[in-house]
Amino acid sequence: MLRISADQPMTRRQSEPSFETVWTVRRGDQLVRAELYRSDGSWDVRLFSDRQLFAALMLGSRGLALVWADSIFDGVVAEGWMPGSQSIHSSWGEPKNV
Repeated sequence: MLRISADQPMTRRQSEPSFETVWTVRRGDQLVRAELYRSDGSWDVRLFSDRQLFAALMLGSRGLALVWADSIFDGVVAEGWMPGSQSIHSSWGEPKNV
C-alpha cells in the first residue's frame, strides 16, 4: 500500500507524449497513416484511416515499433496502396526514399 504524508509531495515524473508520422499511403480517396507515439517509456504504433484510429500496438522499443510499422507499410504497398509524399522511416530510423 502506498502512503503519502502531507509533507511528502508526490513527484512522479511523467514525460510529455510525443509522436511522429512514420508513413502515409493513399488509394483513391482513402488515406492511411502510421504514427509513432512515445510516452513514459512505451512506444505505440497507431494506424489511422483518414482521421479514424483503427489499430494500435504497444512495443518495448522504438526500433521494434519501426520494424512493425515497416512491415505494415510493405504489406499495404504490396496490395496496391501508393506511398504518400512524406519520407518513410526504415526499421532503423533512417529515411527511405519512395
